Amino acid sequence: MLRTWDYQSSAHNRRKWEIFGYAREHCPVPRASEGDGFWLVTSYEDVRRVLEDWRTFSSTKSGTTPSPVPLTPIDVDPPVHTAVRRLLNPLFSRAAVTRYEPVMRATARGLIARWIDRGSVELLSEFSGPYAAAMLTELIFTEYGPEDLGRAADLVQHFSENPTPQVFADLYELSSEYLAMARERGVSGDGVVSRVVNGTLDGEPLPEDKQLGVLTILMIGGLGTSRGAIGNIAYRLATVPGAEERLRDPDWARHDLDEFLRLDSPVACLARVATRDTELGGARIKAGEQVQIRYDSANRDESRFRDADRLVFDETRGGNVAFGLGMHRCVGSHLARLEIEVAFGELLREVRNLRLAPDAEITWTPGNTNDLHALNLEFDRAG
Repeated sequence: MLRTWDYQSSAHNRRKWEIFGYAREHCPVPRASEGDGFWLVTSYEDVRRVLEDWRTFSSTKSGTTPSPVPLTPIDVDPPVHTAVRRLLNPLFSRAAVTRYEPVMRATARGLIARWIDRGSVELLSEFSGPYAAAMLTELIFTEYGPEDLGRAADLVQHFSENPTPQVFADLYELSSEYLAMARERGVSGDGVVSRVVNGTLDGEPLPEDKQLGVLTILMIGGLGTSRGAIGNIAYRLATVPGAEERLRDPDWARHDLDEFLRLDSPVACLARVATRDTELGGARIKAGEQVQIRYDSANRDESRFRDADRLVFDETRGGNVAFGLGMHRCVGSHLARLEIEVAFGELLREVRNLRLAPDAEITWTPGNTNDLHALNLEFDRAG
């Protein structure tokens, strides 16, 4: 199965922890034949090396599947990457995203109110999906009025629930339309769109394909990371004794959030391409060959994390790669962490005893994310 590894295969996905565990022990960088072939990077140390060595492992082919445009900044290397991150980093710092906390709380409360009296919820479509969509719309499209935001809100919610290729294409088209409107209106201020439209690279305007890529990856990344992570953590609360009580500690995010993200990394994998012949984990990789870096496998590497296939609290387990490492560490990580913390703060204020519904079917989606198809839960009212 390693030789024929296909990250989009449901059959492979059901056995991936067994497959990756075997790989880490016997052949940490095996060659897979799917597509044009690639090297599968499974161990923590090898993943870290790839993520931190952009000169040897270029991000210009970071997508595991083709996209309509380069998904800047994850698909580019310096100096383009450096210039784009310089534009975006101030907007996604911890201090900058904290100002969105009140609207996060209001949005979460409004969503919970829709189903709290029912005693049950499909968490992805009724809570984490629309919650993440609303936050991303609020952050990226701040320059536009309510009439402009309606379509964006609908589309990003649809994407969060059913990310088909057609929805991807619609999202790309939406980015194009918003950029056109921004140019017509001459947006100013210091929001994401204005920075992208007015940003420069070597004294010249940022190329249009890079502008489209920035908006597209921010929407996809924001939806996928927050939606999936909230669902994954809720699943663990419903199935791991004592986990719910840990999240009732006001400081839970500081102590425990990284452990939840380590176990169920929202981003499963990305890719790189070798710029020169090199050796990695005993494999001889030639220039031009692609490597698929498995964030999720690295985060379950027993040589780095004791008892790695389960949640382990109350010990130092830093260094997981859920948000990446090196210069490509997720630009939206502070936003995602705050969204997750607020979502569970509001959720557990209203409910207790989260549990799987009797008819719940737990199926993990194949692909480059680790999230559930659906999460049907029951609960009791708090208080």
